[in-house]
Amino acid sequence: MLISKRLTIALLPLLSAGCVVGPGQPPLTTLPLAAKPLAKTKTITPDTPDKWWSLYQDPALNQAVEQALSNNRDLRAAAANLLAAQAVLRETDAQKLPSTSFAAKGGYGSSLDDQIEAALGQSDNIRTGSRYSAGIDLQWELDLFGRLRSQSGAAQAGTESAQAEEDGVRVWVAAETTRAWLSACSYGQRIGIAQRALAQVEQGQQITEALYQSGAGVALDVVRAKGLVYQTRADLPVLKAKRQRVLAELAVLMGRLPANPPAQALACLKPPTLAYRGLPDNDGLALLRRRPDVREAQQQLAAATANIRVATTDLYPRISLGANMLSSAHQPEDWGNSGATVWSIGPLISWSFPNITEARARIAQAGAKESAALAHFDGTILAALKELQVSLTGYDSALQQQKLLQQAAENSRQALKLSTLAYQDGAATALDYLDNQRNYVAVQSELARANTRVIEAQVTLFKALGGGWQQAPSVVLPVPQRSKTASSMLFPPVFKRES
Repeated sequence: MLISKRLTIALLPLLSAGCVVGPGQPPLTTLPLAAKPLAKTKTITPDTPDKWWSLYQDPALNQAVEQALSNNRDLRAAAANLLAAQAVLRETDAQKLPSTSFAAKGGYGSSLDDQIEAALGQSDNIRTGSRYSAGIDLQWELDLFGRLRSQSGAAQAGTESAQAEEDGVRVWVAAETTRAWLSACSYGQRIGIAQRALAQVEQGQQITEALYQSGAGVALDVVRAKGLVYQTRADLPVLKAKRQRVLAELAVLMGRLPANPPAQALACLKPPTLAYRGLPDNDGLALLRRRPDVREAQQQLAAATANIRVATTDLYPRISLGANMLSSAHQPEDWGNSGATVWSIGPLISWSFPNITEARARIAQAGAKESAALAHFDGTILAALKELQVSLTGYDSALQQQKLLQQAAENSRQALKLSTLAYQDGAATALDYLDNQRNYVAVQSELARANTRVIEAQVTLFKALGGGWQQAPSVVLPVPQRSKTASSMLFPPVFKRES
């Protein structure tokens, strides 16, 4: 009795405190950044709209991205993972509520209750017959040291991390769908340029052959002209194959079969022009607040810190309030008799003490995992800032190269026009004419590749800015359709034959 009173007096301050043990907040990043929380925000600067693909002013492209954001299978998997994380959070929060259990039993024979009855009656005749019992048990843990609250905090952080992961997949889907669409249009344009270049060199071959037949040319000029035709024609199959590849990628991103890309993408022969060609403000903190991968890493760090608190609570006792009632009788109608029912109510203390080595080891594991999560958080921030800087530099470089090649293409076009007239009048040699033709084809091809690089740089930059998830449509998971027979499955289960 004295020990019980002393234990109650010792625990009284703890019972009244209701404290939370362990670190209260996750650690700050070790990088020299402004001390502002990198939280989810809806604020988007006017220069970088969330639906950045709308800047291309192509309704068909907008529709394709919206369809991809609704039907992409990777995005559906991320949405399912979010639902699972939300269910884990509900399960964890339910542990804060009282738990109840009910049990009922019936049978024939001798039971412990029959043995107790015989012992109380000082009889050796133990009854054999029917026995029915029913009981209810209630348990409610008093979260004095924050174990349940810390578990709930870890689950909440896990849910936020899953949400950020889904948003990150949205960014990827929007960027890759836009990239595939514009690449298909770009390859269509490059095929058209290659076809026009082929017609140009074929016309030069005809001029060379006509001059040779009239005695004004030589056979070597004809051979060179034919070689240039073959060289130009060889680019077409490669370009067509690359276009088919990006069309298949586009179809899969939109949730379609690879052989079923949108008809508008098949018909697109020129990429739309971006309405905005400037460079956004290089605001690193705004970028970090916008990118889902940074938010995901931050929530993973918060979950790791909460797990330290959960592990630390193992150093302290768990106190629960419990109550139970059991009624046991020979027949169910006797359950109401006072002698058939027993009940109890009171606190329950569970404490692994003084051996706390195992608890200390779990705390050390949680601390090490928090350090790993902090390193991952710092690495994600560095990767995001590097991606933005590289993307800005790449976009600026691509624009400058495109501008210079446009000037080079105009000069080569004028040179080819003049050399063609001079060659026909006999004022220039066939070698000069073919060299100008070859230079014109090469510059046109390089300009087409430069246009593609500009598109790639644009998409990469917008992807680095983390746009595409704030106003995206919600993902609706389909109701699973199940087959009644294994023979109708795409891959029926394989059963091993028993030896």
